[in-house]
Amino acid sequence: MTALNYIDPDYINQITVKRPGEPRLGEALSLIGSEKDLKHSKARYLLLGIPEDIGVRANGGRAGAAKTWAAFLSYFCSLPVSRNSPLAQVALLGSIECNDLMQESATLNWRDKNDQKTFNELLLTLDKRIEEVVQPLIAKGYIPLVIGGGHNNALGLLKASSKALKQGMHCLNIDAHTDLRNDDYRHSGNGFQRSIMDNDLVQYGIFGLHEQTLSPGIMELIEQKQNQINYFTLNKWLDTPYEARNDHFKRWVEPIVQNQFGLELDLDVISNMGSSAQSPDGLSLAEVRTIVRTLAGHKNLRYIHLCEGAPELGLYPTQVVKTLGTLCLDLLV
Repeated sequence: MTALNYIDPDYINQITVKRPGEPRLGEALSLIGSEKDLKHSKARYLLLGIPEDIGVRANGGRAGAAKTWAAFLSYFCSLPVSRNSPLAQVALLGSIECNDLMQESATLNWRDKNDQKTFNELLLTLDKRIEEVVQPLIAKGYIPLVIGGGHNNALGLLKASSKALKQGMHCLNIDAHTDLRNDDYRHSGNGFQRSIMDNDLVQYGIFGLHEQTLSPGIMELIEQKQNQINYFTLNKWLDTPYEARNDHFKRWVEPIVQNQFGLELDLDVISNMGSSAQSPDGLSLAEVRTIVRTLAGHKNLRYIHLCEGAPELGLYPTQVVKTLGTLCLDLLV
């Protein structure tokens, strides 16, 4: 797996903020530093970072997701070990190599047709790297928990899962947007569209969708693929009586999770969250936690992807990393 940068124990030791008598996750979690470690790990979940925002910038979004993995890792490793810490369930694996692609994309302008071609080439390369790293992990029974990067990376994750399991995937995307934009060139807004066309994604559900983002072109695609695409809008959620919301969600999501599925969560679905498409409108963090906790440990869950968070765009310095840490602890069961 040449595209994988295994975790460096010295780096983890350096970034973990320690206190005498208070062990931290960075001191207690299993670390995967080699293929041998990976082969013998007993963990169920593997934490994997994708430090890039090429796809976000290629879609005209705000940069910042490239810094999420490092910021999250420092925060997560510095959390104290508690009675409920998932020490046996998770290991720190490492990150997908993105530095070269980030450097090549640094000066590109998404409105320039020639730059769009370069964006496309870089993101196709990234898709392949993700597939190369993730496919054998899923084939071995691990559940990758992927942090950082743009939603473009859903395509590589779905393709890797589909190939590993030898079947098309289902996917639940908790997101304000469909990411079903046209496929002229690769960016963070069209990963699911291409996954459907490639037959890697056979059932796609979007929860928390903002209705105003449904352009005529996207609605036409949804109507064409109505047997494959379903959505539960934010407005419908808000109009549902509070005491009935969880039951409504469970009924709606059942056809998606009855088969092998990936869980995608774009942080822009949370109101006022530091992200590439930050918005005052959205679900609360408590609502998102409630939803993901109903899916945690599901027998058909094959990967988790928490994306588009941007620490420097948060309302306060630790907003994004604390949110990601909380969601990870909800899911690592």
